[in-house]
Amino acid sequence: MLGVAPVEQILASVSAWARSRPDVLALALVGSWACGRARQDSDVDLVLLVSEPQMFRRDERWMAEIRWPDRRVVGWHDADYGVAWSRHVRLEPAWEIEFTFCDPSWAATDPVDPGTATVVSRGCRPLLDRAGRFEGLLAVTAP
Repeated sequence: MLGVAPVEQILASVSAWARSRPDVLALALVGSWACGRARQDSDVDLVLLVSEPQMFRRDERWMAEIRWPDRRVVGWHDADYGVAWSRHVRLEPAWEIEFTFCDPSWAATDPVDPGTATVVSRGCRPLLDRAGRFEGLLAVTAP
């Protein structure tokens, strides 16, 4: 299983990259790593609120901009999820990071989209939140 230290190193690298990009408005760790329930086969799930989600699909150079600590990209595949899309990036040694790119409206709070509420309720740790979008979303979805 991936230990906490390697995951934190990856998160630091991705966060530094996101801070360097004005088109990345917010970044959050979601899912099992965010809530402390990661398993042996858990990937690292990230949600990015960006001004143009499809630009990251067309221009693959962003993956090379991230300073991966002791890792390298060995492949990826994309998946569509309605208003969002994900790039599942495989790193060597064998593990995966899912980057989900969303328009900022994904984090709307009035009303909160049921799919967004489900993602956030399963664990959400903001890593970059320039306009407080994740902070606002967590405030209205907290139990």
